[in-house]
Amino acid sequence: MKIQNLFRIFLFSLLLCSSSSLLAQSMSDQQVLEYVKEGIKQGKEQKQMAAELARKGVTKEQAIRVKELYEKQNNVNTSNATGTDINESRLREEMKENTSDMLEDHPSAQDLSREDQVFGRNIFNTKNLTFEPSSNLATPSNYRLGPGDEVIIDIWGASQNTIRQAISPDGTINIQKIGPVYLSGLTVSEANDYLKKSLNKIYNGLNNATDPSSDIRLTLGNIRTIQINVMGEVVQPGTYALSAFSTVFHALYRAGGVSDIGSLRNVQLVRNGKKLTTLDVYEFIMKGNAQDDIRLQEGDVVIVPAYDVLVKISGKVKRPMRFEMKKDESLSTLIKYAGGFDADA
Repeated sequence: MKIQNLFRIFLFSLLLCSSSSLLAQSMSDQQVLEYVKEGIKQGKEQKQMAAELARKGVTKEQAIRVKELYEKQNNVNTSNATGTDINESRLREEMKENTSDMLEDHPSAQDLSREDQVFGRNIFNTKNLTFEPSSNLATPSNYRLGPGDEVIIDIWGASQNTIRQAISPDGTINIQKIGPVYLSGLTVSEANDYLKKSLNKIYNGLNNATDPSSDIRLTLGNIRTIQINVMGEVVQPGTYALSAFSTVFHALYRAGGVSDIGSLRNVQLVRNGKKLTTLDVYEFIMKGNAQDDIRLQEGDVVIVPAYDVLVKISGKVKRPMRFEMKKDESLSTLIKYAGGFDADA
């Protein structure tokens, strides 16, 4: 996989270096392919190999043929992949194509040696860790309702009924014999209490705290979609439509993760123009602490600034690689991040 990724990057560089005015072709397709493989093993830069082959007469057309030959020899075939896998793969490739500087100058973390990788940076760009909210999640009592949410109001006891409606764009549901009831902005718990008072006009005993003859419960049906913005040092900044149950981590995943200079220690959530909280992804990776990974709301902005400090540790430690450090963190903290010393240190 490593050679395949580097080979694709090389072809991209070669297409940039090639032109229609080059010398007549002097190398066979197989020779070009072997030259590239050998150059990759020797650690040559893609630009260097592209320039060398261009001088030898390799054209754009031959570069495309060599790419097809390479894929054929390595049995590159997606016919057995599922639709979801293909879509996710295509999405990731589109992200990479839209950031051409990454393709040419910034190999992915998988293409770097272990010691050159930045700890935690790949957490938001793997398909098996999406942080996507569960569709079977019980209705959180602190979830705030908004236009597009479908509410289910069950009434039982002396009176029985079920009301199922979507909150309108103006924030209301329309109940017979009562009219519009405004629910947008209320939490599920607040809306439940408010409906008890409102529906008590037509269903007796709902608002009797000491001896209720009827009771109600509000739950969610279909969940609305919200739009949030992910800005700063991420692979694909932009506006994303997410489930209203989504959190900051899922938004970062949808944006392709942090870029080569993005911070994992200082992710900021801005709501209504004010910084609401700052997330440290290392807290989640090291301790499983996700309390700051809060639920997003319509119009939220997730901002990823550039990192402050990167420190590389090598030698007899369990995790020799680069770590993003805060300015007030010590050497002992770095060793802790590296997993401590090896047994033979």
